[in-house]
Amino acid sequence: QNIHGLFVEGAKWARGEGKLEESEAKKLFYAMPVVHVTAIGMKERKAKLAEYGPKGGYDCAVYKYPKRGDRYLVFRMMLRPGEEHPNHWRLRGVCLLCQTE
Repeated sequence: QNIHGLFVEGAKWARGEGKLEESEAKKLFYAMPVVHVTAIGMKERKAKLAEYGPKGGYDCAVYKYPKRGDRYLVFRMMLRPGEEHPNHWRLRGVCLLCQTE
């Protein structure tokens, strides 16, 4: 499935490199490019972690609304963390949103 209309909160997406980067000051949301999403099993997921770099990928939550919680969680997807460790983005609370309001 191709999904468009997602926004990243807590970081920005570097389109050229295809990775997460630090966001600019006082800018909360950045539009994501069209994302191709497929479902995989846990065994396949663990095998693909090496494709995201030596530190692995960032397991990013996709929420329906900015209010986070299990009720609004749609799915989780792996993102390339760039030079930073995936825990850096986890501590910043980076997530993807379907709506910004």
